Amino acid sequence: MKKLLVLSLGIFAFSFLNVTLAGGSIDVPVTDPKLAASSIMPIQPQPTSQYSFDAAAVKTLVAKDNSLLQVNCNVSAIMTVLGFGSSTQKLFSVGIEANGFEYTFDMKNCSLRANKVNNTYNYSKSLTEQQALDSAAVFMKDSYLKDKVYYQLGKAFVVYKNSNGPIYPMMKDSSTTNVQNGSDIQIDTNDTGGEVTPEYMSFSIMYPYMINGQEVRDQFGNRIGIQLEVSADGVMSANARLLLFKWAKRTSEKISGDDAVRILNNGGNSPAYNQSATIKLDAPQKVYVLFSLWRNNMNYNYLSSGIGLKSNVKIDQYAQQPYAMILSDYKIGNTSQ
Repeated sequence: MKKLLVLSLGIFAFSFLNVTLAGGSIDVPVTDPKLAASSIMPIQPQPTSQYSFDAAAVKTLVAKDNSLLQVNCNVSAIMTVLGFGSSTQKLFSVGIEANGFEYTFDMKNCSLRANKVNNTYNYSKSLTEQQALDSAAVFMKDSYLKDKVYYQLGKAFVVYKNSNGPIYPMMKDSSTTNVQNGSDIQIDTNDTGGEVTPEYMSFSIMYPYMINGQEVRDQFGNRIGIQLEVSADGVMSANARLLLFKWAKRTSEKISGDDAVRILNNGGNSPAYNQSATIKLDAPQKVYVLFSLWRNNMNYNYLSSGIGLKSNVKIDQYAQQPYAMILSDYKIGNTSQ
């Protein structure tokens, strides 16, 4: 087996930015004046792609199972599990070193970053995709995060294969391909032949959030959850979009079925540019949309019902997940109106 080593200079993809939810609940069924649909969303440029989707199904789903929740970080619960007892809401962040990692709990944004102590990359080492997934699974099984972040997760998947050079496909016979001339390629002289297996310096692995069996996405179509950066030395860093939290019900203006079709025809919240052919979107599904609003010099997190339309189009050769279009059921949850 020949090994094809694709070097990386450390391109990291972090994504920042439950109904039975972690951390308890607060029922506040009132109209929140802060949530008036308005001038808060920037005008997006016109997309160049055309989209094909089931408009009737979209209109039907927009009218079903609507919910809008404000996500509030449960500071007192987090401080308790960290061993500090109770705390006030005035605590913005706390840093902890445990199990060889430095953890930073961001109470304002209800998120977490973790970095391995003495985190350095060894550029002479590489790993395969399966090795990265296996290493991530070991970390998550024994993770220090379990009782501190939202931990209802789906199956892990690769977000990015990190490389500073081209991504090479699997090849049955390397003798017909002069891979050794590539500036970022090394061939193990001890290998005896066979398939060439691409190896990389690191992988970005995500364990996606799931709520009541539905995916959680951001406004731009990305699945969100706990994201790990994995090298040959194991998990090097972790990012979690949600800590333990409470939630409060909110009401705001919903979009109509006609609005939904119009917004999707314009590319939704994340238009696909420079695609010559019409992009066929799969059957729409209900999803949850996690988004943030900036108000009065404060960042507020919201979780709304929404619609997801997947496709088989890959916009970026380095990204492993195909293009998807996401639409919140509420006007405030969409960057495009």
